[in-house]
Amino acid sequence: MAGVSTEAKVGIFVLMGIAILAYMTIRLGKFELGGPEGYQTWAVFDQATGLKKNAPVEMAGIQIGQVSDILLDNGKARVVMRVSQKVPLAADATAYIRTRGVLGDKYVAVEPGSPGAPKIKDGERLANAKVPTDLDQVMARIGEVADNIKDITAALKVSIGSPESTQNIRESLANLRQLTAALNKAVTGNEDRLNRIMANVDRFTGDLSQLSGENKKALTETISNFRLASAQMQTTVAALDSVVQKVDKGQGSIGALVNERKTVDDLNAVLASLRDVAQKIEQGKGTIGKLVNDDTTVTKIDEALTSINDYLARADAWKVYVTYRGDYMFKQASLRSELNVRLQPRADRFFLVGVVDDPRGRRSESDQTQTITRGGVTTVEHRNTVTYNRDDITWNLQFGKRFYDLTLRAGIFSSTGGLAADYYLFNDALKLTMEAYRFRTDARPNLRFAADYSFWRYFFVTAGVDDILSQDGDTTFFLGGGILFSDDDLKFLLTKAPVSP
Repeated sequence: MAGVSTEAKVGIFVLMGIAILAYMTIRLGKFELGGPEGYQTWAVFDQATGLKKNAPVEMAGIQIGQVSDILLDNGKARVVMRVSQKVPLAADATAYIRTRGVLGDKYVAVEPGSPGAPKIKDGERLANAKVPTDLDQVMARIGEVADNIKDITAALKVSIGSPESTQNIRESLANLRQLTAALNKAVTGNEDRLNRIMANVDRFTGDLSQLSGENKKALTETISNFRLASAQMQTTVAALDSVVQKVDKGQGSIGALVNERKTVDDLNAVLASLRDVAQKIEQGKGTIGKLVNDDTTVTKIDEALTSINDYLARADAWKVYVTYRGDYMFKQASLRSELNVRLQPRADRFFLVGVVDDPRGRRSESDQTQTITRGGVTTVEHRNTVTYNRDDITWNLQFGKRFYDLTLRAGIFSSTGGLAADYYLFNDALKLTMEAYRFRTDARPNLRFAADYSFWRYFFVTAGVDDILSQDGDTTFFLGGGILFSDDDLKFLLTKAPVSP
């Protein structure tokens, strides 16, 4: 390799990278060079918001195909799918549009249907199609729930809102205040006694620990006896049931206490308290009252959700395309590499940022003037020096606008100002490009013509002429190729890549 230039080494390395990337794309994406396989079916959904072409079609979490096209069918969305021949679908199978995660990509999920049902054939429709509930429907259901809560509070207001109930609540609170005061006084007055009790408990637990260590065998026998005693609990439970029945009939002291009028009065007092709370909520008092009755809160929540939806829609509209091209320059016998990233907010306009590695390097020119006097004769010498720095990386920064089949670009080409025009033919499969940049007053601009043909979705070949107007003999033919992929392709590769546990 000692006789191979640095540029040739770089070109070989880049071509190896392209081959590896192509293999990964075919391997992970499971593409077939011979064209798509499987049979075609289609389903009609009320709406297919967020679903894109080439989205996966899954059954039980396993991909069985992909979306090949999305069309408009009488105001609804017709989704065309290509399914693997290994997975026949029943005629009563059901297709759903689902979301992977909270804000993830949309895909089509298929439920298999009945095992005994007939299988659909190539081109037949999948009759059962359903879409998930969208955000507007969720908000409508939340509104219905809020209306139900309002009705409940209104009913509580009617049932427990009386002056007598309010007075009962006040008396109950006064009694509770007196009880807590008495309890606090009792605890404060017996602090020394409580301390002695806690000390006794501490000594008791110590003695119990020592006793349990010395009498493990006796404790084991005690536990065995307790197991026998638990077997006799059925008799005790029956006796308790008899007592409960007597209490329910009002017999005995406990029965009289449970069934007397005072208990009913206490319950009425509690209901009166609930009526007062419901009345305050209805009047908009307190946090819950404001939330139920103030429309401003609901309006702010709706505005916040609308803003979030608008932001997500704008972010989803941006497309990112990455293009690498390598041109073999016959005159220089070396490879010219160019890597560009195209940011496309709309279908007819884009921004382009990239780097260029040109084997001719970056041209710089200097003009020196020297005055020499010899023998009384003065002469002026002009020296023009042109140098090429082969290690310099140049930059692209351009704005483009498409008009039907014609795209115009302007900006920075290889770190100099320039203009370009791209003309597309055969459904964008063939692109003819003319670029003009490096404008100088003392030399002609660099005029470059290229023809790119995309023979597959991700790869293209190119040929053309560079520096057509050169006066220094730098005109050269070139031949090469490149690769093009988008952010959707990156998402597809990342979701298909195996993850090590």
